[in-house]
Amino acid sequence: MIIKILKAIKNAVDPNYWASRIGEKSGLYDKARNSKTRQWADSLEGWKWWVWQLGVGLIGVIIAEYLLNLIGMSMLPWG
Repeated sequence: MIIKILKAIKNAVDPNYWASRIGEKSGLYDKARNSKTRQWADSLEGWKWWVWQLGVGLIGVIIAEYLLNLIGMSMLPWG
């Protein structure tokens, strides 16, 4: 009984729980799994996979850092 209560409290304050619940109920996870971009990215091998992962990841970090800097925050420890 106490374990169920504790699990309910944990789920209520866990953003990952709510994100997965919303993603599954809305069907967005299925759309992402079946997208053409996902299929293309999964077919990459070798250096092309690394360029895709690092290139897009680096651009994403730069954009996120820029947007955070606009509101006076930083995700980089030295920023």
